[in-house]
Parts: sequence; C-alpha cells; structure tokens
Amino acid sequence: PLLSGELRSVLDEEIARLPEKQRLAVLLCYLQGRTTDDAAKLLGIPRGTVLSRLDAARKRLQAALARRGVAVPVTLFATGIATPDLTAEAEKVTAAWDAQ
Repeated sequence: PLLSGELRSVLDEEIARLPEKQRLAVLLCYLQGRTTDDAAKLLGIPRGTVLSRLDAARKRLQAALARRGVAVPVTLFATGIATPDLTAEAEKVTAAWDAQ
C-alpha cells in the first residue's frame, strides 16, 4: 500500500499528465475548491464544459491510477490533497485571471 506521501506523489504525477484543459479544471475545482461557476468564469468557458472536463479527468485519473495499482476514490480530491507544484499551477491561473 502507498503511504500518504507516496500517494501524493502519484497523484501529482498523474494530474500533471492530464491534458491541460482537464488539468486546469481539476486544479481549480478539486484542489483550490472553486465552484464550477467560478472555474468557468476564470477559464472563459461555459459551466457545462467545466463539468465535462472534470468528468473526463476523473475517468482518466481513475484509469491511470488503476494501472499503477492504486485504487483511490475520486472524492479524495475534495479532501484538499494538493502538492506544492499543483498548488502553484492553480495559483498562476487565478493570478492571470485577476490581472485581466
């Protein structure tokens, strides 16, 4: 079984491998805790698109983690697991929006 530090590392790697559009939705909604409405505004896309990207990201992550032998409920993201690299990426997106 993976230890919490190892789990964070695996999640970080797999989230980083997501296509950018999916990764940004995950970073904003799951790691920063923003609503899908907020994420849609930040990304300049409809809320439904954010929901679609989150759904696709969850499926990709579950498959990728399963291939690595890790069974992690996607609800784990809601607990605020975030590594410094992912947090920094999410903060860049938010800062870019705030600068507009």
